[in-house]
Amino acid sequence: MKTLALVGGDLALGNGGYKTLTGAARIRQDLALALAEPYGFDPYHPEYGSVLYAHIGEPLTAELELLVRSEVVRVLQQYVDSQQAQIAADNLSGSRSRFSYQDVIKSVQSITTDIQYDTLKVAVAITTQSGATVKVLRTVTL
Repeated sequence: MKTLALVGGDLALGNGGYKTLTGAARIRQDLALALAEPYGFDPYHPEYGSVLYAHIGEPLTAELELLVRSEVVRVLQQYVDSQQAQIAADNLSGSRSRFSYQDVIKSVQSITTDIQYDTLKVAVAITTQSGATVKVLRTVTL
């Protein structure tokens, strides 16, 4: 499945139009955007985004680490659920799937966090249905 490529929040230009992304690059961009977007910020998708920004400046405790990890898991699960719903809709309508094996998350390998007072760094490694490993690195600041 193709999506438009973004660079610094703007559409990226390609040959004869806008650049698109598929596979690992698409997943990387989608998840990085979802992790950094404030939860509820988009009026058309009020459950999109994360609350990671709300944890910036909190005391550095083991509980905070668990809260950050659980929020990353929630965002990942929402993304996987969305993919599965679109795949099911394609199957029910008899349409060819809009996804390839490179576009679909199979499993999460790891979630690593680096929490500082003014910055949250999240690293996620996932495996696609094609067997490729995709690493998503996202830094969230106020």
